[in-house]
Amino acid sequence: MLSYERKAVRWKKRGIVILSLFLLIAVGTLTWVMNQSSPSEPTVAESDQVILTLPQAAQTETVNRPFSVEAVIAVDYFDGESGEVDAFTKFEDVYRSSQGIDYTYNDEAFPVLAMMSGEVSDVREDELFGNTVVITSGELTVTLQSLGEVSVSKGDSVKQGEAIGTAGTCVYSKDLGNHLHLVSEVGGQLVDPQSIYDKSAEELSAMAAD
Repeated sequence: MLSYERKAVRWKKRGIVILSLFLLIAVGTLTWVMNQSSPSEPTVAESDQVILTLPQAAQTETVNRPFSVEAVIAVDYFDGESGEVDAFTKFEDVYRSSQGIDYTYNDEAFPVLAMMSGEVSDVREDELFGNTVVITSGELTVTLQSLGEVSVSKGDSVKQGEAIGTAGTCVYSKDLGNHLHLVSEVGGQLVDPQSIYDKSAEELSAMAAD
């Protein structure tokens, strides 16, 4: 009888140990499954990429002119209407309508500035239009051509008013001497550069939606 009771005690202890091990394994497995299925908190970078479609500064900026000097329009944007300033450029004995505005300042190589905070999406040397810088800020894309010196690189982030380069010369409009050729697009559509000055990011978005 005593031997039977000892065996029963031993089996009872083994059962408790086995049950404890089973419970530990079950709890560990459940914890692992919950950790795998729970979404992780987004990092600051991930949150910024989702929320910010414009540089923070550009959200409260209005579009500036790309210079601080008293530059004048040498060739205007062609909108189909006649104006005081010619909107055609003669190249290889052919007159072509201007898709932007050419600015000059006493034939000086004046500084060219960022019109809004944004990203330099392209920098290239164009065979006809010379050194070219493209800056994108939300719905607005500006192409600055006929540059002499260029002080930015593709992929750079620029702040409004930051120096992009200087006005220069190009083959296409060599008679203008030192000048800046400015092309502007809103929502992928060409627009008169003068129509975007002093516009906010919200107003540019409304232009793009029209």
